[in-house]
Order: sequence, then C-alpha cells, then structure tokens
Amino acid sequence: MNSDSNGARVRRAIEAIWNRGDLDAADELFAAEYVNHDGVISDLVIGPEAIKISVAVYRLAFPNLSVVVEELNAAEDTVVLRWTATSGPVGRPHGIHAGSNRRLKGITRCRLVDGKIVESWTEWDQSTVLRDLGVGFAE
Repeated sequence: MNSDSNGARVRRAIEAIWNRGDLDAADELFAAEYVNHDGVISDLVIGPEAIKISVAVYRLAFPNLSVVVEELNAAEDTVVLRWTATSGPVGRPHGIHAGSNRRLKGITRCRLVDGKIVESWTEWDQSTVLRDLGVGFAE
C-alpha cells in the first residue's frame, strides 16, 4: 500500500470506529497482531479487539464523542495525525461529573503493514479525562 492509501485507512478508522461506533470496521482495518501502546488497555489485548474495547470504553463514558482529524501526514508505512476530540455535557451517566463541553487534543502515530494498522502510539492529556471521570488525582 502507498502512503495515500495508508492515510485513507487511518482516516476511515477515525470516522467509522471512533465517530460512528462501527466496531466491526476494526476487523478490516486492524491487523490480528495490532498493539495499542497507549490508552485504556495498553498492550493488554492485541488485535482488532484492542481497539474495539478501547473505543467502547471511551464511547460509554462520552456517548457524544466526536474526533476531528486536524492534520494527517503519511509517509511509507507510518501515518501521523493530529486530532481534536470533543464531548458535550453528558450529565451524570456512569458516575461521570456533569460539566461543560470538553475538548482534548492529541497526536497519534500508526504503523501499517499490508494496509492494516499494526501498532499505534498516542499522546494526549490523560489526566484531564481521568479527572472528568472522577478517577484522577486531586490537584
């Protein structure tokens, strides 16, 4: 696969899986040996199930989650994207504190082999999300 195809596949993962909650798309877009090096279940589960579990957890906590790809760069087998995730007030389902709109920015790097995502690394402010969920440390 070329860089453009890899970039399109990563963008599709964001749109289908993260934004629409189409977890079945993970079977097509993620390799059986996929490892999520960051996130809720970092390295504990491999393959498409790793992303399905991660997305399901975040979408449960933030049911109106929306991820916008701000910038995407693809070179050979690597795709790097800068994104912004937003979630409006969610009341108090599942013990989450009510509040204003939330905005979180991050950067994700994905490595692809034969058109499938095999690894990803993400940098974002996890403490903000944990605090919003009521499980972070007091500041």
